[in-house]
Amino acid sequence: MDEDAADGDSCSGGNADADGDSCSGGNADADGDLISAILRLDELVETLREQCPWDREQTHTSLRRYLLEETYETLEALDARTDSDRDGGGGGSEGSHIEDLDRHLCEELGDLLYQVWFQAHLASERDAFDMADVAREVHTKLVARHPHVFGDVEARDADAVRGMWDVLKLREKGRDSVMDGIPETLPALLQAVKVQKRAAAAGLIIDDWYEREFAETERALADLRADGSERGFGEFLLAAVELGRRLKIDPEDALRSATERAQRRYRTLEQDSG
Repeated sequence: MDEDAADGDSCSGGNADADGDSCSGGNADADGDLISAILRLDELVETLREQCPWDREQTHTSLRRYLLEETYETLEALDARTDSDRDGGGGGSEGSHIEDLDRHLCEELGDLLYQVWFQAHLASERDAFDMADVAREVHTKLVARHPHVFGDVEARDADAVRGMWDVLKLREKGRDSVMDGIPETLPALLQAVKVQKRAAAAGLIIDDWYEREFAETERALADLRADGSERGFGEFLLAAVELGRRLKIDPEDALRSATERAQRRYRTLEQDSG
């Protein structure tokens, strides 16, 4: 197999289902359908690992790039679907377009699932854990982190749930600080969002007046004008991220949308000047 291929389909020649089933748009009718599909995928991963030369030589590390690429491709498919929802959708050809987007999202989710399954299968070869352990682990963790659903704890809104999540996570991991456990490999913007959200959930940021954040952003911009340093620019970006949190705006989504608008403007300028 060509190692430059981003798809995690290995030698299967398409989606992770060896029988070539596509995302036809129907949900599983019964638990048996889900179980059957899962067992077939598990069998496929094992078969490819045994019989495909490319799959046989893969390791946790060598598959890292494919896991990352499939994640980004899934996000791209999800963004396309979200943009369609934002534009309002519709019937006729527009409805067919939405179906195509759904099929594409289904396909990309399958490619990503294959990567997760492959990683778990490699671990099972070392008798470390298998996919069943992965499923049990996430099930146990999510039940424990939702005491407002599976216990007698009350959560008045989504913000309360997020705050409770961080506290429970801190307790589970035995960490000394809410800042512990934030991956250093995260993109800087996402890392800033996580830092600010955790700080707010722990009561380290006063959420009484979001106008304060406008003032903080303006102050950071004034400081940046004064010295033009990397530090000053960083402080301005962090202040902008915190302002977005107060306004319930995801800075990653906002920046991506702004960049897309800029691309459209530049394309228009190119056409007009051509």
